[in-house]
Amino acid sequence: MANKIELVPNRRAQDVVPATSRYADSQVLYYTVGDITYITFNTYKKTPIEETSRDHFATIPPGMAYRPDLVSNDSYGTPDFWWKIMEANNIKDIYEFKAGITIRIPNNIFG
Repeated sequence: MANKIELVPNRRAQDVVPATSRYADSQVLYYTVGDITYITFNTYKKTPIEETSRDHFATIPPGMAYRPDLVSNDSYGTPDFWWKIMEANNIKDIYEFKAGITIRIPNNIFG
């Protein structure tokens, strides 16, 4: 028996995840395995975060190595934008977020 996958029209991920989530603009997908229904989202597609003169540059301190959520919290007052910092610096793996590396902290994350 094949798994049933259903795209729910007009159901946006913002109904399920916070507006700060990288999946907030995705469509919601439901799929069933046996008697259990799961929720997932369309594939996330990165969008470039253009560099501006208002961006900040910082060196990752030892206490924030592998923790872009802490940098996000210090920079934006919430840990929710860790993924924006990773994308702005073309960092694909958390283990690349090392102490001593200079990163760009984008100012235009909301636009």
